[in-house]
Amino acid sequence: MSYSNPLHPAVPASKQSTYNSLSASMASTSSSSGSTSRRRRVPHNISPKFRLSSRPQAPVAFDCQGYPGAGMPMREIYARGEFALVQMMDKGAERVMALAQNGLRRICLVMSWPGYEHLECVFPIDLVTPAGYITRVQLAAIVTNAYVKFIERAQNERSTSPEWQFHARGIQFTQLSLLSLTHLSEDAWKAEVAVDF
Repeated sequence: MSYSNPLHPAVPASKQSTYNSLSASMASTSSSSGSTSRRRRVPHNISPKFRLSSRPQAPVAFDCQGYPGAGMPMREIYARGEFALVQMMDKGAERVMALAQNGLRRICLVMSWPGYEHLECVFPIDLVTPAGYITRVQLAAIVTNAYVKFIERAQNERSTSPEWQFHARGIQFTQLSLLSLTHLSEDAWKAEVAVDF
């Protein structure tokens, strides 16, 4: 997926090369499937104790500027500093006031992954710092770091779903995009994640 990076000026079309080292393989792929990339949302099979028992709250989206609904690659969130991410993420500097309006000072990120249901866990996230409520970028960084820890643990465990398995020839962290944080119940939230296959 390509997106605009406000940290570097765009290369004018007149100076862009049409050469691609993968052109030969991509030509055969695109003709058969119509697309060179498959993106799929990660299905959730979260335990019943986290099912909606209160009024649902609006999701918190994490999008690259100019690409609504596309999410933000987790590798970018993990590798870049807060200043750079604020420039790249839509409403990145905005404080997560949607959560503040409901009086939440802390939420629980419920993490589950197909084939690793036995590793379902909860990461507490403090929404308030001495400076006030955290920003959208800070929340994205916390969620991304939780995924890094979860994946490190999952790589040492057996998966019951080969399609969604984390390993060298399976799914890797660099393929993940953080789309949003959605409400489950009370203070429990889950991350909506997409995988680029």
